[in-house]
Amino acid sequence: MEEPAVYDGSLPEEGFSILFVDGVRRKECLATIRDEETGYVFEGAFLSLGAGALRVDYGRFNTIGESLVLSKIERLMAFRGFVPSEVWLGFKPLRIEGELNVEVNRYMKEELEARVALLALKEAPATLMVCDGTLSRKLRGTSCLGFIKSIKRLYIDASYIDLLYSLRPGQRSPILKIHYQQRQEDEEKTDKYTWYIKLSQHEGLHGLARVEAFPQKSLDILRRLADLSAGILPLFVGESFQDRRSPQNLLPIGRLEMFLRLHLGDHNIIRREIEKFFHV
Repeated sequence: MEEPAVYDGSLPEEGFSILFVDGVRRKECLATIRDEETGYVFEGAFLSLGAGALRVDYGRFNTIGESLVLSKIERLMAFRGFVPSEVWLGFKPLRIEGELNVEVNRYMKEELEARVALLALKEAPATLMVCDGTLSRKLRGTSCLGFIKSIKRLYIDASYIDLLYSLRPGQRSPILKIHYQQRQEDEEKTDKYTWYIKLSQHEGLHGLARVEAFPQKSLDILRRLADLSAGILPLFVGESFQDRRSPQNLLPIGRLEMFLRLHLGDHNIIRREIEKFFHV
């Protein structure tokens, strides 16, 4: 979408605000249920999920108490091929057909996190919203950005790898267009745009993150979002003593994850209640 060159990011104007959205999950207990009448065995797990939105106002001191827009905690009992007829111990039944982790991650992204993101935009409208991970199809039509901190695949041609190596903090790569993959995203059928930003002074691909967005009304709007992401997101990079996943795990996202995990409840107590439920 742009010439193969290094592009400088831009800093926002006064009054700029940004919403960070992320989710966490915890497996409380694996479970196997046997149907006494048919003899069928169903495998699954009890899980606790959390998602929240944190608003940061640029140029001022932000505390967790003031910045937390909303948070949601859900309990799921996900079983392959089996749906209990009622809620057990506050865990909502979820029938899955495929691999457990894949199905739960899809639920997290498409149901819980997307719902929190849309609610946050209504309750605390911000200039920009950044969701941790790839974008949910339910966020089409928004200016939300997906922040992918793990570089598992290069969307840029290998002949331009030196361009990525030359990036400095506050700079980005050209914007690339990603065509939807029919096998994986048949329900979406929506192209996305992506670019790479440099978060820290680390050499090579370390300190690099990928950002993605849905189509905007014009290429100028898309460029504006890309420039802002390259200029702003490096400001939220922490040190290793603050987060062992730095620089990729931005401080607001890390603090939001910490808050959500604290509010999932005590794992030992929850597991004990599940075990008592099945063995009484």
